[in-house]
Amino acid sequence: MLAGYLLDPAEANYPLAMLSERYLGLDLAQDEPEEAGQLFGDPAPRVGTEAAAIGLLAPAMAERVERAGLESLLAEVELPLSGVLGRMQAAGVALDVPYLQQMSESLGDRMATLERTIYDHAGEPFNLNSPPQLRVVLYEKLRLSPGRKTSKGALSTDADVLEKLRDHHPIVGAILDYRELTKLKSTYLDALPPLVSTRDHRIHTTYNQVGAATGRLSSVNPNLQNIPVRGETGRQIRRAFVPGDANRSLLVADYSQIELRVLAHLSGDEAMAEAFAAGKDFHAATAAKVFGVPLEQVDGAMRGRVKQINYGLPYGMNALGLASRIGIAPDEAEEFIESYFAQFPKVREFLNRQVGRAAAEGFTATILGRRRYLPELQSSNPRVRDMGRRMALNAPIQGTAADILKLAMIKVDATLASSGLDCTMVLTVHDELVFDVADADLERSEQLVKDAMESAYELSVPLRVDPGSGKNWSEAAPAGH
Repeated sequence: MLAGYLLDPAEANYPLAMLSERYLGLDLAQDEPEEAGQLFGDPAPRVGTEAAAIGLLAPAMAERVERAGLESLLAEVELPLSGVLGRMQAAGVALDVPYLQQMSESLGDRMATLERTIYDHAGEPFNLNSPPQLRVVLYEKLRLSPGRKTSKGALSTDADVLEKLRDHHPIVGAILDYRELTKLKSTYLDALPPLVSTRDHRIHTTYNQVGAATGRLSSVNPNLQNIPVRGETGRQIRRAFVPGDANRSLLVADYSQIELRVLAHLSGDEAMAEAFAAGKDFHAATAAKVFGVPLEQVDGAMRGRVKQINYGLPYGMNALGLASRIGIAPDEAEEFIESYFAQFPKVREFLNRQVGRAAAEGFTATILGRRRYLPELQSSNPRVRDMGRRMALNAPIQGTAADILKLAMIKVDATLASSGLDCTMVLTVHDELVFDVADADLERSEQLVKDAMESAYELSVPLRVDPGSGKNWSEAAPAGH
């Protein structure tokens, strides 16, 4: 499965039958003998067929992996990582169920209040979850300016359309707030408690190692990687994740701006590397360069604008995108981007080179050789080509960051195992690792984890890890994260 993922990371999953057909030309379903008239057949022939297929597949796929230069990525990253993820899944993480139930009731009360407010503005009750009924209230009764239409030609009531109407009528803000609370309540507050194991009273997510084409991990049943980070409600949900008992804490270790550090390394831009090497606030340091002012004269607005560019450019953001994000005119945004690239010329060269190389070779690659194939770049549809361009820009950066996190997890797991410390890795979310640790071992565990993560891979700019600890996941968040 892992070899199939590295060879073609765009598939949704990698069942044995599909791999056998692709790499051996075998149809496993046809090769199984039929057992007529039996409701519960003997599983032995199917198991035998699958075992034989694996025996034939392994050398055939190993040869392809070697030919693609992916051998060390499979042997030294993905295969060892599967053991680390297995141990994390088995460990699970403790959940404060009474707290979540209390929060669910409180949110339910807020939703009921919002519902009454919305009905008052509308002048009548209606089904808030019905787009047709909401359309009638907003666009016919209250005569708000309609935004774009859906694919079927109806006026849209999507969140991004309503966001633009927020200041036009108080009902819109109330509807958006109601929707957000509904999603949080159904997705987390009501969904998480039933998933707590009766055996150990912990929640055990399943990590999907082959779910993202960039190499990132995802998690399912439940998905613990999309719990909102920003906003008070998201922080409240994270307070429900707690250590195993009163003498323990959660330790969080988060890579600081890892994708931007990867960009500085890949592009070889001296000015960007210098901004990191100084060890100061990176966004403020780059703002000082772009605006041509001393670091101490950089204000919040300057820093905020440059931060949007720092994070937007590797995702293919253009002047229109920047203009819409920071509320300025497109021509002003264009000038802003030009002055940014004037300070970091090698970043522009690298991004342009990435797209050209991906179009010529058909794929992009991370530092460790992980490939992402981009047939979109050859499409006759400009919109599809543009999507391919954005992926060509982002895949090597996000993919390299994902590879480094995987190397860090393998290193941290091995270092903790030989340390004798009572510290267990329980969660990974994007650039962050979470540990359940005995209070007596907290200080030493924090230093060990930080050292292992910062030395997981050597870039031309230093990797930095920000640690934090506390009695719940929210309290443990590192300062500034």
